[in-house]
Amino acid sequence: MTEQATAEQKAAEAAEALGSEGAAVTARAVRARSGVRMAVAVEAARAWNEAEAKAAVVPDPPAAVEARFAALWREAVIAARAEHSEAKAGWQAKLDELDAERRTLADEVEQLEGERDEARRERDEAGTEADRLREQAASAAAAAAETLAEQRSRADRAEARAEAVERERDRLIEERQALLNERDELRDRIRKQKD
Repeated sequence: MTEQATAEQKAAEAAEALGSEGAAVTARAVRARSGVRMAVAVEAARAWNEAEAKAAVVPDPPAAVEARFAALWREAVIAARAEHSEAKAGWQAKLDELDAERRTLADEVEQLEGERDEARRERDEAGTEADRLREQAASAAAAAAETLAEQRSRADRAEARAEAVERERDRLIEERQALLNERDELRDRIRKQKD
């Protein structure tokens, strides 16, 4: 009986030592540390682990602590909602600003397209006039040559203007698309914040 008690005591001491060292308290580790039989080591490891598990159980907080936590939680939720509303209003203002800017750019693009069409019409008219002048060149070579040079110059300028207008239109379309993409991203962010 004393020998059994000593073996159990050795196993319990080995389990405590392993636990205080931060090592895993297993039957194999207890047996290696104490030199007892495996059955005694198993019982000592099980008992030590159960005692540790009971000590690790956290009791429910008192009602006063729960009430204070609920009040703090309520304050945090109210503050978070106010912050969210403020951020949402800021994003909405930014969206409205971008939408107004987009409309302005769309109007400018429409105006530039009108100017481009007018420049093309002028170019076409200049080309027609140049052809007419070429037909007259046979009878009035000197006068027609001077007029033809002038008309070609006008046609080139009109074409250059048309190309410049087209380039500007393309740039504005790209800028408008970038603004639309940014607006869509902002809307997605606002939607995610709502969710």
